[in-house]
Amino acid sequence: MNFLEPAARVLQDYYQDRQTNLRLLLTRFLDSYHDDDKSALTRTVYGVVRKDIVLEHVIGLFLKNKRQAPAPSVYALLKIAVFLLLFSDSYPEYAVVNETVNAAAKKERPFVNAVLRELLRNLPQVRDKLARNADPSLKYSIAPVLVSGLQRIGAASEADLAYLDREPVFHLRFNPARMSMDQARQTLSVAGIPCRELPQLDCFETAATGQVLEKSGQLGPFYVQNAGSQAVALLAAATAKKTVCDVAAAPGGKSLTLACLRPDVQIWSSDVSPQRMRLLEQNLRRLQLKTISPFVADIFRYPPGHEAADLVILDAPCTASGTLRKNPDLKSKLNLEIIEKNARQQRLMLASLVERFPNSRWLYAVCSFTPEESEGVTAKIAVARGLRPAAIAPVLEKYGFRLKEAAYGCYLLPSDLNNDLFYISLLERK
Repeated sequence: MNFLEPAARVLQDYYQDRQTNLRLLLTRFLDSYHDDDKSALTRTVYGVVRKDIVLEHVIGLFLKNKRQAPAPSVYALLKIAVFLLLFSDSYPEYAVVNETVNAAAKKERPFVNAVLRELLRNLPQVRDKLARNADPSLKYSIAPVLVSGLQRIGAASEADLAYLDREPVFHLRFNPARMSMDQARQTLSVAGIPCRELPQLDCFETAATGQVLEKSGQLGPFYVQNAGSQAVALLAAATAKKTVCDVAAAPGGKSLTLACLRPDVQIWSSDVSPQRMRLLEQNLRRLQLKTISPFVADIFRYPPGHEAADLVILDAPCTASGTLRKNPDLKSKLNLEIIEKNARQQRLMLASLVERFPNSRWLYAVCSFTPEESEGVTAKIAVARGLRPAAIAPVLEKYGFRLKEAAYGCYLLPSDLNNDLFYISLLERK
């Protein structure tokens, strides 16, 4: 269990500022980490953060001083140990306790040992109480404001909350002009990537993210795009006519999928970030897609010359609450202040595009289920600008997505497609 100390260092850095992007923090650490247990370290760090609320609760049960949290370095180690004891069967219980105690500073070892030994004696009772706990925020380690948002769209059942508490899967798409489904299947098999085929989406699903990254050379014809994000591109493909503006497009998943599905459509893809646009340009070269024109542009200062677009796609920057499985740090860090800040910006962005493209239709999407970022945005803009929602549920249901219809759009709920949760709306002039 050599990953204990490095995992504790990453977590200690993260807990110093919970608004830090966990994925970037861990990636930077792993770039300079050369031991062989990167996978165990990664799973442990993400697992601890995914279960953070319940881990703090359990540790608190065995602290003599309930009002004072342990020192940060000790707290990180305790969270790792409690996570492994409660939610992992990869290591013997005695080994978890002994290795954690040894990883602690010498003066902290008696305290760490006392807490973990007491937990070990009461482990069956703790597990039973957690299983019977009626508070979904505690049971699934998710902030109450997010539980409230899920309840409002009918996605707060035990099955839905368990879905959002699982480790993520990833979806692999390819350019059908370069390879057939049979060739794609064979390429993944030769590369040793375990996967599930989703024929209704013409893509593959895998949990072997590490292997995909390690074998990127063999998997050059593929790109990663979650099934929820694919839904936006599928809807665009079904509704676009000749030209599409995909704003805030980078790294370009929706543009790539739209280009693969509709090679007859001209796509203008833009983003305010030159660095992120370079990722899209790399993908275009790798996938050999010729119908996408990438450029850097600010939504609020959109350059002239694209007025002919009949469809404008805005997958707006958001809290990403719908990606809790991939970004477990969001389960405990999101609050109403952050949500409302994003919603204000989203309303400004959508209003700007309606004004800039008066003759288009506007496909608005967020990988979020919070009402402020979804219906709260489209309803306000639609009423103020004289817009109406187009029917999109039949298109999405055809592909097997589970939906909750709202007044101005649809929510993608947990489903067998293993999609992130999304809100999608197609607005048009009355």
